[in-house]
Amino acid sequence: MQRLKVALPDDLRAQLDAASAKSGQSVAEEIRNRVEASFAREAADKPTRDFLQGVALMPAEIELETGANWHQHAGAHEVLAQAIRARLDELKPKGSTAFGDRPHATVFDDDPNQLGLMIEYRLRRYPDFTNSPSRQLMEDEHQRARIAKSVGERAARRRRQGLPVSAINEPFDQPKKRGK
Repeated sequence: MQRLKVALPDDLRAQLDAASAKSGQSVAEEIRNRVEASFAREAADKPTRDFLQGVALMPAEIELETGANWHQHAGAHEVLAQAIRARLDELKPKGSTAFGDRPHATVFDDDPNQLGLMIEYRLRRYPDFTNSPSRQLMEDEHQRARIAKSVGERAARRRRQGLPVSAINEPFDQPKKRGK
């Protein structure tokens, strides 16, 4: 790791010191985390960046309009929730909500509402879940279960067709090779 000397205005250094004390991390760790977060935001696509920037502006406007913080007043909280829903509704694409192949799925449920609740719960409890070994393990287990389900469905189909299940591992739609 390389060291870097940076000159900071006194007020910015005071903010970093306060954030460091609040998080229990060193000032260097606080700086690293904040720089990494800024690069992560940049990596998002433009509609996502625009959405997040719009949502980031909402709490201050809501406090001005209502005289209350969204996290301290039930009405202000409802205003924020409605503003976010309205912003999302404006950005909703047309078409089906059905998903195709989900190569990184961890569950079989395709219901957008259930998936949204699950994702919010996981990320609230484990903010680093997306890149965690736990997620990778769950993804691997899901893929194995998906393959097992597919094999089971092929076996059932072969039984219904009166074909031997022992040939289940043979490739689809390919005739057996015959010797000379």
